[in-house]
Amino acid sequence: MVRRGRPGRRFLAAIAVVALGAMAYAGFALAASDTIVAEPTDTYSAPTYNADQGSLVPFQNNGGSHNVTARQNGPDGKALFRTATISGGTVPVDGSQYLTSGDYPFFCTVHPTTMNGTLRVTGAGTPQARPSATLKVRTKTISKALKKGLLVAVNATTQVGGATLTAKLGKATLGTTTASLAVGAQTKTLKRRKAGKSKLRSKGKATVKVTAEIPFGAPATTKGKLK
Repeated sequence: MVRRGRPGRRFLAAIAVVALGAMAYAGFALAASDTIVAEPTDTYSAPTYNADQGSLVPFQNNGGSHNVTARQNGPDGKALFRTATISGGTVPVDGSQYLTSGDYPFFCTVHPTTMNGTLRVTGAGTPQARPSATLKVRTKTISKALKKGLLVAVNATTQVGGATLTAKLGKATLGTTTASLAVGAQTKTLKRRKAGKSKLRSKGKATVKVTAEIPFGAPATTKGKLK
């Protein structure tokens, strides 16, 4: 026997769906953005595009090989916002979600003389927090570092894609790894490089420096002493 839901419950469920839809629309409206469009004529469709703070700006390529690259560098030493070079379709302009209000010039690295524009970020909305992380060397002895690599504790404030961790002893690179970071605490192992392993083996004690390159965020650095 099939039970039918009560009309009152169905009505409340419908109201909830409408409310959630309205909230989603309101959230989108608070972080609205123009779409940056590249044309087959090796030009952008407009000189200026508007975006609210916190919005991930779309980039649409209507033909040819184009990208969007900020002229200003960000805290990671790379373009403040950027896309890969694409031959069609739509991709997000990574880094645009962290911008505060202001005008930001950009260009296409493939066609730098004909493709220039400005991203104007309004005072509406709220910028997303830039990714950041803290590091701590967990490995305490040279013998463990030689056998298993260098264990590093990482605490990330946001999810990070493509973070690169590098351990050095002076100018010699002991190990490196590139990995995605989840929000919160986690550990990463930096495998030994041959040259770094040889230098580390000759030491009675050592101080290693570990640096994490965080896309669109400032690098994180820590030091650890090995006995």
